Amino acid sequence: MINPMLFSFLQPNIDRARNATHAHIRTMITLDTAAWQNGVRMAIISVAPILIGVLTAHLALSVMAFLGALGVAFADVGGEYQNRALSMFSATVFMTVTVLVATITGANPWLVTLLMFAWAFFGSMAGLYGHLAGKVGFSTIFVFILVMGQPASIGVAWMRMLAVIIGAAWSLAISLWLWPFRPFLPARQAVSGYYQAVSALLRKACHIELEQHWNEEVKQERARLQRAHDKAHQIVAGQRSQRSDAHPFHSLLLMLVLQADSLMEAVIALVEELAVARTQNYHQDEQSAFVMEECAALLEQLAYAIAGKKQGLRLETLEHSLYAIETQEYVLRASLPQLKKEYYTLANTRMLKIQPEHQHSLIHDWLSLRLVNTRNLANLLKRMSELTREARDLLTQSDGQEILQEMLQAEATSKGKFSWKALYAVVRERVSLFKDNLTLRSFTLRHALRLATISAVAVAIAKLLHIPDGSWIALNILFILRPDYGATREQTVQRILGTIIGAILGMLLITVLHINFLIFPVMIVMSFFCFAYQEKNNTLFILFFTTFIIIMLDLIMPGNGLVPFIRIATTLAGGSMGILAGYLFWPLWERERLPQQMGRTILANRAYIASVLAAFIADSDKKAALEAVRRASKDAHVQNVNAAAAFQRLLNEQRASENEIERFHILVTYNQRICDNATALAAHISTRPEHDKFHQLERFSQQMKWMLLDVEEAARTGQRIGVNSPFKGMLRDVLASLQYLLATYPANIAEQQEGKGEMARRAYSMCE
Repeated sequence: MINPMLFSFLQPNIDRARNATHAHIRTMITLDTAAWQNGVRMAIISVAPILIGVLTAHLALSVMAFLGALGVAFADVGGEYQNRALSMFSATVFMTVTVLVATITGANPWLVTLLMFAWAFFGSMAGLYGHLAGKVGFSTIFVFILVMGQPASIGVAWMRMLAVIIGAAWSLAISLWLWPFRPFLPARQAVSGYYQAVSALLRKACHIELEQHWNEEVKQERARLQRAHDKAHQIVAGQRSQRSDAHPFHSLLLMLVLQADSLMEAVIALVEELAVARTQNYHQDEQSAFVMEECAALLEQLAYAIAGKKQGLRLETLEHSLYAIETQEYVLRASLPQLKKEYYTLANTRMLKIQPEHQHSLIHDWLSLRLVNTRNLANLLKRMSELTREARDLLTQSDGQEILQEMLQAEATSKGKFSWKALYAVVRERVSLFKDNLTLRSFTLRHALRLATISAVAVAIAKLLHIPDGSWIALNILFILRPDYGATREQTVQRILGTIIGAILGMLLITVLHINFLIFPVMIVMSFFCFAYQEKNNTLFILFFTTFIIIMLDLIMPGNGLVPFIRIATTLAGGSMGILAGYLFWPLWERERLPQQMGRTILANRAYIASVLAAFIADSDKKAALEAVRRASKDAHVQNVNAAAAFQRLLNEQRASENEIERFHILVTYNQRICDNATALAAHISTRPEHDKFHQLERFSQQMKWMLLDVEEAARTGQRIGVNSPFKGMLRDVLASLQYLLATYPANIAEQQEGKGEMARRAYSMCE
């Protein structure tokens, strides 16, 4: 008989797992505004050429127009309109030449194989010159593979070139039509997305449980926040630095971005303080979650206002939320006198020796930690409300309102003189960069050779064996193959799964749908969901894209029931060849790169801690000290996100051993916590009393420096950092020391004389 008590004991874990699964599924399928916009845009771009081809009975040329539109859309780098226009126009030029070459050489298997190698190699090497060039190179390879599978005469080649140009122009027009009317829209969206990402992180973090501090879901949100941070800085700060006559709206957005940087650090500090509070059961989780929800709602309102949405800044709601936060701050500050009274009463009882020494010490530590933590929480809530008010004032002040009204009419222009000398210098620099990477030590060259070799082999096999639609094998290799084996393996699994399900769905739809006016609404729906999930869920993107392609090919070749099976077979072949190439040809293993990444992460954390402690110690030139903290903070957060991403790639490698996974998991986890505690400590620099002296922190700073130097050396040289390793103990001591320092500030830090070991002992419970 099954014991019902067993199920009652397991029920909380089952419920927790079910809720986590549901939350993960919701996150994966939920579409944000950017995804909806991309889905609608791409549905218009992709379906319109096919519809015109059906109406004019020129389906072959309409497919070429669709190919041109799709290739240009793949080259879209996002962000500023100028960069988007440059990348898409460049892709149009290179794709047009590619169509001519691929059409007239496709019938010669040996020549087209050599050209496939050249196109794949140089298209991949274009990534040396940045994201824009890499996107253009990818689109060029994409078009070459598809067109060389349909060889024709020179006359047909000219017609195809014209069709590709028309399709590319259509894609450019749909993508950039808002440029003359709303020139600042990309910058607004980037800054709004930054505020939304800060709000989302705060909302996720306020629901984490004690034993799941910074769980996987919150880590993913932090990675999204870092991407939003980078995008906002790239578009806004970069745009302003490139122009001497930029519109005032750029200054407003730049100020909002810098404000968001401060809010991001305040959010991390607030979550760390609340973790300490939950550890010691100071405050109710419901109360903390409510206040953090109010903070998140405030940031969301600001994001809507920046984006210019209808549900933007409502001053009454914003004031109500600010009032709730400030009320909580008042409650925390009101509790301080009573806590101080209890603290000093306990100190007097220690002098009278009324309680046993051990019991007295525990209560004394608990009260001391609670006193300082309550003060820190109150200070952070005050900082959150002040930062939010400042951001609100930027949007509601008279100057800001005038700028917001003018932004739809004004357009910043860049004035510069053309110089042949400058052009020659740029070309020379690009050629030098290419030469420097002609070595197998270059990751870019190794990936370019790998892609070019396996693509050329796939084309040769398809041409010599006359495989129907054999160019799809090389196309799958292009989409699957990645610089590192782990990502290649992940892409292969996702592509095969999405292709099989999409092919089955496509077969069902073409069996049911026989009337054209029913087919096109389905194609619109498939195209929308395909590109709405393009950046969010690769498996769903491939699923809907496969369904769309099968329906489109059924319009061109009605009754050909083999297309779905050919699609599945070529995907399996391309996936197998991609996996084989990633494993055999100059493989790039994450376990070989991760030690150096962890070394850079520890170095960045060490510099961050040193800058924060230096800011506490500094008696003069505080502005320079705070600027050093800001720069070190940015570098530390970027390196920790990179380390976490590299560790996720390591998990996809079959050759990664349990010891390696354990070692790097310890490094990634402890380094992230160290960075977060340094951020929490940095949040109190501006509130430290002027009369306090912190010169004894110099010794503490040196201790942290040498300990992290040892761990950095261990990480770079590949020494094992296991459960009983002394290096794990060093990391734990660094984290514990930072947490104890945070917990004792600003309660007479200058009087704290405990050594590093005692600090670690007292904060040990917060590390585990």
